[in-house]
Amino acid sequence: MRKIYVTAWLVAIILIIVDVIWACRVDFRIAKGSLVQSAQVLSAVLAVTVASGLASRPSYKVPARKAFYENVAQSIQWIALMSVFMHAGALLQYLAVATDLPLVSDALVSIDAALGFHWLQAYGWVMANPGWHAVLQFAYASGSVQLLAIPIILTLTSNSKDYAEFAVQFIVAVVVSILIAAWLPAESAFLHFDVRDPGTISTVSDFAPLRSGVVRELAFASSQGLISFPSLHTILALCFAYSLRHVRFVFPVGIVLNGMMIVSTPTQGGHYLCDVLSGIVIGVLLIYLVRKWFASQRTVERVAPRNEADDGRTGLVNS
Repeated sequence: MRKIYVTAWLVAIILIIVDVIWACRVDFRIAKGSLVQSAQVLSAVLAVTVASGLASRPSYKVPARKAFYENVAQSIQWIALMSVFMHAGALLQYLAVATDLPLVSDALVSIDAALGFHWLQAYGWVMANPGWHAVLQFAYASGSVQLLAIPIILTLTSNSKDYAEFAVQFIVAVVVSILIAAWLPAESAFLHFDVRDPGTISTVSDFAPLRSGVVRELAFASSQGLISFPSLHTILALCFAYSLRHVRFVFPVGIVLNGMMIVSTPTQGGHYLCDVLSGIVIGVLLIYLVRKWFASQRTVERVAPRNEADDGRTGLVNS
């Protein structure tokens, strides 16, 4: 999997370069305090990564212990990459929103209506049923918790390779979503319908100022999710559930929780039905493609040692 890991780092580095060039061209900056704080956090993460890698190198007498340390080291390496990538992705998202291309929100609302979905009616029904509202709110909010919990679960169950696969899915999902949103920007349904309940329009308050040019600065700690179409939450819900497939007792919970997260996305995340449907299509497709990529790399890794062994035997015969 070393080749995949190196490729993922190259993507992150290229993204950082694009961010820097783009930000300089449009006079966009990162808040000084935020930059220092992020640098400190990333330095700590990278230090832990190096330490865990060194700890996994010694030859332990107990094979199970060596395998455990290697598993932990692999997970931490991917966590370090994810930490760097999420900062680069946050900046790319803000730069994409600031391009101020024509919105497609009206078209999405029309397509929703043609499919029989009316956002305001759905939102009104959920708000009129406190029990359902609480359940959907919990499911939607679980996304950030799962982002932290899944690497821990997969590491403790010796499934670091599944976390590596999830990390690649996450990277692809973020990049694809931002690129689509840059060309087909849509404002949140909270903004479109001017919904001002707590936890609604305030969660996307940077959208309009970015598009108008009033805001030209990003603070990582307070950055917002501003991508409406496609729904990144929906894509990640599929990836969350899929990543837990080898953890027997957690997988069913993951399916139910993330199924509810997808259901909650329109009313709790301010997404149109089109956002969710496109997110499902993209999520299924990228899971399939990333899985094929990992499978092909595993095949290469299995074949390589055999070829080396064959070459060794041939050399002895000819000597």
